[in-house]
This record gives sequence, C-alpha cells and structure tokens, in this order.
Amino acid sequence: MYICSEEKFERMRKEQKNVNPSHPYIQQLDAIREKDVVVIDDIPSPPLVGEAYITDNCLIIVCQQGEIINVDNDEYALRAHDISILLPDQIAIPQRVTADFRATNVALSRHFYEQMRVSYPYTRCVAHFRRRPPCRLSESQFAEALSLVNAIRSISRSDSIYRHEMLMHMVCILVNMLGEYHVKNYPDERKGKESVFGRFYENIILHYRESRELNYYARLHHLSAKRFAAVIKIETGINATDWITNYVIIRAKMMLDSRKEMTIQQISYYLGFSEQASFSRFFKANAGMTPSEYREKGIDRIG
Repeated sequence: MYICSEEKFERMRKEQKNVNPSHPYIQQLDAIREKDVVVIDDIPSPPLVGEAYITDNCLIIVCQQGEIINVDNDEYALRAHDISILLPDQIAIPQRVTADFRATNVALSRHFYEQMRVSYPYTRCVAHFRRRPPCRLSESQFAEALSLVNAIRSISRSDSIYRHEMLMHMVCILVNMLGEYHVKNYPDERKGKESVFGRFYENIILHYRESRELNYYARLHHLSAKRFAAVIKIETGINATDWITNYVIIRAKMMLDSRKEMTIQQISYYLGFSEQASFSRFFKANAGMTPSEYREKGIDRIG
C-alpha cells in the first residue's frame, strides 16, 4: 500500500511550507483535488529546486522553453519540446533550472490516476516513465502531443456532464502516445525489454517500511546484490541504495513536517525502524541533522 490513507492529499498541502506558496502548481492543489484534472500554464520552475521532492499527483510536464537539469545526468534533463511524466510517489531531484524555463503541467489527482490505471491498458508504459521521465520528442511528435494537451485543457474547463469520461479518454490517449514515443525514440526501450528499475521503484513504495537493505530488493528480483546494483546504476545513473535512502528520507521529512500530533518515536515505528535511536542515526547520516533538529527548523520557518 502507499504511505498514507485518505488524509494524504491534505497533509501534502500542509507540507508545502518548504516551497514558494505562490508557485502556480501549489496554488492549484485544492483545484486538482476537486476537479481531478487541471492544466496549469506558464510554470516557471519545479516546486523545489536543489532538493528532492515527491508529488502526490501525476504530472505531465510539457516544456516549451528553457531547461531543467535533474540529478547529475544529462539524460534526465528536460528541455524545450520535451515532455516528462512524473508519477505519484516518484522522486524528482531537479538540480537547477534556467531563467527562461516555461512549461505547462497537466496535473492529475491520485484518484483520477488510479482510475486510469484500472480502466485502461496503461501499465505497459509505467516502466518507461519510472526509469526515464523526460521524453525528447521530434517537432511533429511534440505538435501531436500539444494538440492533445490543448484539448484536455478545453475539456477540463468545461461544465459538460461528460467531462470526466472525456478527460479519461483524452488523458489515456496522451499517456499511451507518450509511451509509444519512449519506445520509438529510445533504442534501449524496445518492446520486450523489461525495466528492472520500474519494478524496483514499485517495490520501494510497497516495502520500504519492511527493509532498506539492498539484498532484500535484489532477492525480490531474483538477482545477486552485485548484479542488481549494477543494473540499477546502468539504468538510472544513481546507486540503488541511494534510491532507497532518498525515498525513506523524503517520507520521513514529510511526516516530521506534517504530522505534528505524532512523536518522533511514533514516526520511527511507522517508517519501519525498530527503535527511535536507529531512526535518528539514519536520518542524521543522510539529512545532516537529527529528526528533532529538522522539526525545530521547520517550526522556525513557519514562524
């Protein structure tokens, strides 16, 4: 299961104190929850730059100009006429953004996203989007995708009684079109090639509270730890242990920020640590401060 219950979205809204509250995406969080699909134009940057974050929604990011550099790998840069799909619970690590960056976001609520996954043969695309969110398109491909985005924008703003059904069909067409472009444009993602990282990331979401050990995830993939680590490094440019650690740290920060009613001990147990001391050591080693210090800094930011 995912980390949170039905309160997750509301907690996400409260967690946004680390980002600019006037950011166009943050301004639309309530609208996304209420309307399921919202098209947001003139996005000047990601919600956070220089820090990893996880979104509760699915974001289809259409880059019109400028550039975002993600991690230290040119393969993951988002440039003009690229489209990136950031799935719910997926880590994004934008390192820097150019001043001329502008994008349109098609934001899908988790509820809409889960409906799409159930009602349409969508899962064949997930591995592509998990492994390499940005897709570099040709001019004709970008024009075709943009025409669908424009149609989705128009439908999302309508009051038609068939709004939901039309949006579901149009978004599914767009997502599957982008999936086809991934396969066509990247030789290493031809049909039949399975992405180990796609399965690995899904397993992190499912099992991060059970284990943070590389061997655990290697066994789930029936690979030796050495082979598994090498495959993930080749596929993503990032160490497998770093993916696990980053996910746990981001989840810990989210809970420390938003779940004020929970003690640090309760949070440590929730995240799968046997005792608070081990959680504190893990957090300090990877965040540079203790959970208590992080929570205090959060209070200072609010004040």
